[in-house]
Amino acid sequence: MFQFFSDLFSILPTQIAATVMLAVCALALLIGRRLERWLAVATVVAWFISAAVQTPDRAAVQWGIFTVDIVYLLFLIALCAVERRAWILFMTAFQLLVVLTHVAFIIDLTLMQWSFFSTYYLWSDAELVAFAVGVGQAGWGRWSARKV
Repeated sequence: MFQFFSDLFSILPTQIAATVMLAVCALALLIGRRLERWLAVATVVAWFISAAVQTPDRAAVQWGIFTVDIVYLLFLIALCAVERRAWILFMTAFQLLVVLTHVAFIIDLTLMQWSFFSTYYLWSDAELVAFAVGVGQAGWGRWSARKV
């Protein structure tokens, strides 16, 4: 199992994305509000479960990751129902695009994994940027409140 996780970090973009994701989530736990903290935990859990259910066959549909991404999308939709922050809407929209990338690959397997993963990582990185904006806003809010 540990060999499989090390395979996930075999290329630089994956290493950078994972490091940034963990850094944003750690920051969210440190300076975030309740929303950012819950989202940090959900993001890390979804990432680890996705890594655990990923199949080594890059040409096959990643049904386990697809399922995790749908559950994560539903979680984000639920957060959007109770939170009125713009960044969570962007996060949810990008996660919807992640799920739709899976759907496109399921419909047309000739897309091959290179285009699938390139698009998947593009939307995932955009989602991470939206989360970082939310964490930054939470940190700024706390810092501003302490100054007054």
